[in-house]
Amino acid sequence: MGSLANIFDTGLTIFNSTYSVELDWIGRFIRWLVTSVGSVGLGIILFSLVLKLITLPFDVFQRISMRKQNQKMKANQERMEKLQKQYANDQDAYKQKVMEMYRESGMSIFSSCLPMILSLVIFIIAIGSFNSYSTYANVENYNQMVGAYNETLYEYCVEDVTEDTLFFDETTDINVTEENGKITAKTVTYTVKDNDITNNNYVYYTVKYNVPKGKDGSFAYTYDFEKAKKYIEKADKAYYIYTAKVMMSQIEGAKEMQDEIWANSGIAEKSLSELSKDENTALNAAIKNYFESMGQRAVKTAYDTEIKDNVSFIWIKNIWETDATYKSPVLEYDSFGTAVTERGTCGCSSESKVKGMAAYSQDGYNFVTKNLTAEKDASNGYFILIALSIGTILLQQFVSMRSQKEQQKYSSVDGQGKGQQKMMMIIMTGMFAIFSFLYSSAFAIYLIVSNVFSLLSTIVINKLVDRKLNKQAAAVETKKYQNNALERIEAAKNAGKAAASEKRGEKTPDKKNKK
Repeated sequence: MGSLANIFDTGLTIFNSTYSVELDWIGRFIRWLVTSVGSVGLGIILFSLVLKLITLPFDVFQRISMRKQNQKMKANQERMEKLQKQYANDQDAYKQKVMEMYRESGMSIFSSCLPMILSLVIFIIAIGSFNSYSTYANVENYNQMVGAYNETLYEYCVEDVTEDTLFFDETTDINVTEENGKITAKTVTYTVKDNDITNNNYVYYTVKYNVPKGKDGSFAYTYDFEKAKKYIEKADKAYYIYTAKVMMSQIEGAKEMQDEIWANSGIAEKSLSELSKDENTALNAAIKNYFESMGQRAVKTAYDTEIKDNVSFIWIKNIWETDATYKSPVLEYDSFGTAVTERGTCGCSSESKVKGMAAYSQDGYNFVTKNLTAEKDASNGYFILIALSIGTILLQQFVSMRSQKEQQKYSSVDGQGKGQQKMMMIIMTGMFAIFSFLYSSAFAIYLIVSNVFSLLSTIVINKLVDRKLNKQAAAVETKKYQNNALERIEAAKNAGKAAASEKRGEKTPDKKNKK
């Protein structure tokens, strides 16, 4: 018969601290909006509207300027057509004459440049902000999963470091490193373990303490419980399962746990002292799997009850990923790891590790998300937002082109400006399509809201400007008509006076002069 001394424990995967992506003030503002309205989709729409409202005064100025210039072009249509015919073979001379006409008419081709540049800057900032926040959201959601896993297993850990649970043996737990007969390092191992069989503290942990080098070059170590406790509470820990306590526990529910572990180990239930080395290894593997599977089920529950609804919007399962069938609501590690690395998150030497497994490593990520295979295989969307972003930019560009018809027509001697505008529309549409495919659904929502806002503002501004210009033109025509009418009335009066004078036989000054 063997001895319990032959029963060894096994390491348990519990991750230490996790890390977050640093957000700039725009990212923090997005987070505030999302948490305030309680819907990630509505939060993104509100953020998009805020950005458009910031640039609205500049957009209004730009569109008013463009509309006025188009109206002035229309008013000078005959002159522009004449210039096109006159300088049909001299593009440079035509442009020079057009510039002269611009100055005479009070038009400026640069009046819309500043608002356009500002809009471009805002657009670039939006790309960066949404990209950063998408990374932040995906990492935070993963951190929440890691937290759910850890919290489940923490229930089986020693809760407090006390003099009864802290173990330290000076003869075995101090490790000394020497080179050329000199001590170069000294490490102390603390073990926090609960031997009380009346509770379920089946998990214990160890902490390494590197003794600092003194001023005299020595590595003196004096044990002090309070100092050790403070250090242990903050230090990273390596967790282990107390095999004997798990299999010998008699508290409520322990028998069901032990039966399941024996069944999964493939070993007939027997006394622990009778286990061979291989059987002990198999039993420990079953114990480890029992507890880790419990944590992984907690991850699945946390995703279904806390994360899933917070990242979904209408048909999109994860708004921080592309609305496409080839994307999944839960990222594969290739996508997750790339985002983490690019943002410099969790890539430091102090990242959460246990026995070589880092929380943000591929093994760690796949371990935590083991029960989310279906979510990794599911489609995140159906390209609807991509189609809408392309459609809205096409419509917005079309309306914008229509409002600048005269400028396009007379911007070149041969009327090629219209063709150039069409080419620009194709390029813009292509760019928006690429952005929609490359970036998150949240960014696609921003594009759609921005396009619709620009479309509606263009239509409204054009109508208001046209109405104002038409009123001004009507007032000019009315005044001109009134002046002409007054001139006709005055002429008629003069003619009547002349006719009356002739009837009375009066002589005009010319006739008097002739006599």
